[in-house]
Amino acid sequence: MTNVTSVDHTPLSGAAIQGKVHGGQFPVVGATIGLYVAGSSGYGSSGGNLLTTAVTTAADGSFSITGDYTCPNASSLVYLMATGGNPGVGSNNSGIVMTTPLGQCGNLTSSTFIYVNEVTTAATAIALGQFFTPTFGSSSADSFGTSASNPTGLANAFATVNNLVNTTTGQAITTANLTSGSMSLTATPESAKLYTIANILAACVNSDGSGTSPCQTTLYPDVTPAGGVQATDTLQAAVYMSQNPTSNNAGTSATNMAALYGLQTGTAPFVGVGTQPTDWTIGIQYTDTTAGSLLLQPQNIAADASGNIWVVNSASGANGSLVELSPTGTPLVNALTSATVGTGINTATPRNLAIDTNGNPWITTSTSTAYVFEYSATSGTASTYGTSKSSYGLAIDGNNNVFVGSGSASAHFELFEFPGGNIADPIEYPIASSTPGTAGANGTNNFVLPEYMAFDTSGNLWISNGSGTLSPTSLENQLVQLSNINPSACIGSGITYPCTVSTSTTLNTYTAYTQGSMLAPFGVAAGANSIWLANAGAGSNSITQLSLSGATVNSGTNYGGAASFTSPHYVAVDGAGNVWTTNKNASPGTVTEVNSAGTILSPVAVSPNLTPTGFQHAGIASALGITIDASGNVWVADNVAAGGTDGNTVFEIVGSAAPTVTPIALALKNNAVGQKP
Repeated sequence: MTNVTSVDHTPLSGAAIQGKVHGGQFPVVGATIGLYVAGSSGYGSSGGNLLTTAVTTAADGSFSITGDYTCPNASSLVYLMATGGNPGVGSNNSGIVMTTPLGQCGNLTSSTFIYVNEVTTAATAIALGQFFTPTFGSSSADSFGTSASNPTGLANAFATVNNLVNTTTGQAITTANLTSGSMSLTATPESAKLYTIANILAACVNSDGSGTSPCQTTLYPDVTPAGGVQATDTLQAAVYMSQNPTSNNAGTSATNMAALYGLQTGTAPFVGVGTQPTDWTIGIQYTDTTAGSLLLQPQNIAADASGNIWVVNSASGANGSLVELSPTGTPLVNALTSATVGTGINTATPRNLAIDTNGNPWITTSTSTAYVFEYSATSGTASTYGTSKSSYGLAIDGNNNVFVGSGSASAHFELFEFPGGNIADPIEYPIASSTPGTAGANGTNNFVLPEYMAFDTSGNLWISNGSGTLSPTSLENQLVQLSNINPSACIGSGITYPCTVSTSTTLNTYTAYTQGSMLAPFGVAAGANSIWLANAGAGSNSITQLSLSGATVNSGTNYGGAASFTSPHYVAVDGAGNVWTTNKNASPGTVTEVNSAGTILSPVAVSPNLTPTGFQHAGIASALGITIDASGNVWVADNVAAGGTDGNTVFEIVGSAAPTVTPIALALKNNAVGQKP
């Protein structure tokens, strides 16, 4: 597990910085450009600290910042901001604000050459928009920053910009090879779409910014969301495009996307996409270039506290069924092969993945030789526990207790707990029936296939129950709340493990909740005061919300339909309480976002063909697992059956979600579910 942030707090002298400011192909003359340090006590609110005297650009757009400044410390994150200037139209445009992030101040050298243009600005708005605070009006003082508790998220977002744009040339990156030792992935950003956004900004930049310019007539009003303050500069407009990617507002929202796309001229400076996109989100596809030795049908995905991304593959026989990626997609670890543990995970069929509060991944598998796996991210070793039947659901609470649901179509359901994350001391729970007066005992309950599990903020365990093979069938298509879990009889000295906890009519009981349109419920996730469920059954096309008030469960609500979802499978909640789901059966693959009230925030399909549904990206073919990191990036496991064209990929939608406390167990521990770190 690699931490990407520095702890060096030693001030040091700065290095000279050379560069150019361009509006498309034209230099911006007389622009004011300064070096700023990102804030660290609020999301943008305390940023904008100028490190050196601002300079102005020459006739060719060039500038030079001397080294007469001091970095607050080597790890301080810095960026260039250019404002105003003449973009070759004969007069100044006060609405020009463009930016390029430089990363850690201590890494700057006198050989650094930086472009500041629409492409670097668009890439920054996409990757760092969640950390942006604008100052509206004639005197812009836009800034970037984060809370004191999320320096990792900000640092990783700065690094992600370099996956989108080459800051020394001002050009979008089309492909990059990410290699570590013998491991290699190829990153392919949506460069043409990034260029399209840059072209739209250029229509404003290459104008005088007056009331009749594209800035005032189209760009600023059409990107501003409903209830938002109208943008007054190009950086604000770019951030609005990234944070309001459907350009929806209270005005002419139905035509905003078309009007913005139409700002591109026949002589647009960059080659963008050929047709109008459905939204402005930008993605990066990470493709396995080692014949499936890293990624082969990724099933589930999770972010740890450092922003590293863990991926578990579902294809039995994959050479590496658990892979760790850096926050920018570089492969770091190829784990849990037969070479790293006596019984490799590649001999089973991985089902679910979760990260505990110590940063260790846990995996459940579903075969006749099923195991629960724990992988130590620090030592690189693995531990296993064999279950008597397939293990499906997996959830970790805020006290680092790991819970696993195990069952099959022909045997009773069981719950295993590994207290404090200790795989050597499992506790087994017979689960009491939901029928009052019926105690639980091995072999007596019929809840047999726990697909997915999550803890809510009150400590109750929720289990999706979506198999079509249950008996009696009345137990199908339910979301189950397991409460009164009491392991006290199996905690203490002199206990022999595995230990079985006695149950009664009041302990280890479950209550089933059934909504009218639940169909094969699968992924489940906790919100701040709710539980969200993805209905994965063919034709269900909905998600369900159960609202909570402490331990009390209120009525459930179903959201969606074919215009919003296409067989949603997995679900994640971001730091603003918005809910993200993967649409497995959409083609091209899509991801849907709704707010905590169930309002659809992503594109809605339009008749007659009802495509696309959600944020559409050609790099996603069959979306399954989903996770959100502390930078606000949405990561998707693309799970195409063997022989599919996109079966060896992970996809990142950059900066679209609110930064989130990761892993989920840590959010539960810190009472930070549905909140920014």
